[in-house]
Amino acid sequence: MSPLPVPYFDKGDKVEVMKQVNGPNTLTYFEATVLGSPSRRKAQIWIEYNCLMENDYGAGIRIKEMVNFACLRPKPPKMLHERFNKGDSVDVFCDKGWQKGTVKESLENSKFVVGFDGTSEGIVVEQSKLRLHQEWDDGLWTPPFIENNKTSSDSDMKPKKVRIKIKSCRREPETESIFKTRARVEVRSDEEGYIGAWFDATIVEIVGNDKYLVKYLNLLTDDETAFVKEMVSDKDIRPCPPLISADKFEQFDNVDVWFNDGWWAGVVSEVVNKSEYMVYFSTSNETMKFAGSLLRHHQEWIDGKWIKKEKSMKMEDSKRNPREKFSKGTKVEVRSDEVGFQGAWFAATIVDEMENDKFVIQYHGLLTEDGTDLLKEEANGSDIRPIPPSILCLRPFALLEMVDAWYNEGWWVGRITRLHKNSKYTVHFMTNEEMAFEHSQLRPHQDYIDGNWATAPKDWL
Repeated sequence: MSPLPVPYFDKGDKVEVMKQVNGPNTLTYFEATVLGSPSRRKAQIWIEYNCLMENDYGAGIRIKEMVNFACLRPKPPKMLHERFNKGDSVDVFCDKGWQKGTVKESLENSKFVVGFDGTSEGIVVEQSKLRLHQEWDDGLWTPPFIENNKTSSDSDMKPKKVRIKIKSCRREPETESIFKTRARVEVRSDEEGYIGAWFDATIVEIVGNDKYLVKYLNLLTDDETAFVKEMVSDKDIRPCPPLISADKFEQFDNVDVWFNDGWWAGVVSEVVNKSEYMVYFSTSNETMKFAGSLLRHHQEWIDGKWIKKEKSMKMEDSKRNPREKFSKGTKVEVRSDEVGFQGAWFAATIVDEMENDKFVIQYHGLLTEDGTDLLKEEANGSDIRPIPPSILCLRPFALLEMVDAWYNEGWWVGRITRLHKNSKYTVHFMTNEEMAFEHSQLRPHQDYIDGNWATAPKDWL
C-alpha cells in the first residue's frame, strides 16, 4: 500500500489545479472545489472548477473532471496587507486562472506592470488581481521573500529581515529531541468525537522541552483561508509510522483507517472481498465499509519504538445479532410495501418494542397529515434493517448498476439506465418510473442478509 499523498483533500476543500496553457512553459492554476474524497489507488480526485465552464451548455455549467494528485495543491492562504514592489514574484489572475509573473513597474491608482517568463512585454493589472507568489513544497507554503535575491533594494529586503527574526526566535529544547522543526508528525486529539484519531501535521516551532506548535496538513481554519495551527504536548505527538506493505487484511486485524481527514484506529470485523473490509470502531461502537487502499496496519509508538499490535480476537461484542440492534432508540431504515412506494427505505428510530416481532417507529423525515409532527406507525421486524454502512463512492456509477437514489425523504432502489454529462444519471425504479439524479444523490446499493451487508445483486430481486 503506497503512502497517502500530502495533503489529503476532502469533499468541499478549496484547491487549485495546474494546467499547461499557451505552450509547455506556461503554467496556470485554476481554482476549484473538491467534490469527494480522493481515490488513492488511482491517485485521482473529482473536482469542479470555479470559473471554467462547459461550452456545450453555455455559461453557468461548471466543468467537472478527475485530476491527478500531482496537478493539485491547496488554495494558498491569503496574505494580509500585501504590498508589491518592483521585482516581486507574483501570481496574476488572467484567463480565468493564476499565472506566475514579475512586477516590472508600479503605476498610479494601485496598478502594476507585470511581465511573464519568456516574454519581453508586460500587462497592466489592478492590485486586486495580484497576489505574492508562493510555492507548495513538501506540505508547506514557501513565500517568495525567503529566497535569496542579491539585487533587491533595501525596501525589498524588509520582509526577509522579518523572516530571519522569526526564525531566530525558535529554539530547540535543552535536551535532545527526536522532533525537529519542519518534521512531519502525527498529532492525537482528545476532543469528544475524535478520540482514537491521529492527524498529519508538521512542527512549526519547538517551545521548551514538551510543547510544540504544529500546523495540520489537512485541517483548515473556520474561514478556510489557512491550515490550523495548534500548541500540543509531547504526549500527543509521534513520528509518522513506518509503512508496512499489505496486499490484504484479515479478520480481527488491528488497523488504522483514513477517514474524515485523519487516521482512526479500528478492527477488521469482516472481509467483504479482496479489496473491501468492514471495520469496527470501539470508540463509537460503529462498523463501516472501507476500501483496502484506505487501511494500514495499526502500530503503537512505545518507548521510542514502533510496535505492531497483534490481532484482536474479541471486538467488544461487535458481532451482535440483528435482533439486539432493533432495541428502543436504535436508528434504522424501514421498508414500505404500499403501492407506489415499492423499493423505498425511510430513516426512522425505534420508539417502542411490541410483541410478535413488531415495533413502533418514528420517521425522521415523514410528517403526519396535518404536518405538525413526525409520523409514527407500527412496523414488522421483517421490514426493518440497520442503517447501511457508509461507502465512499468517488468513481462514476456504471450503466445498469444498482443504486439507491435519495428522493421524497427516502432511499429508492433502482438501476442506472442512462449516463449523462456532468455526473448525472437516469435511474429506473421498481415502480417502472425513471428520473434523473446528480451523483451526490446516489449511493451504491446494499442488501441486508442474515445480519450481514452484501453488495447489490446483478439482477432484479
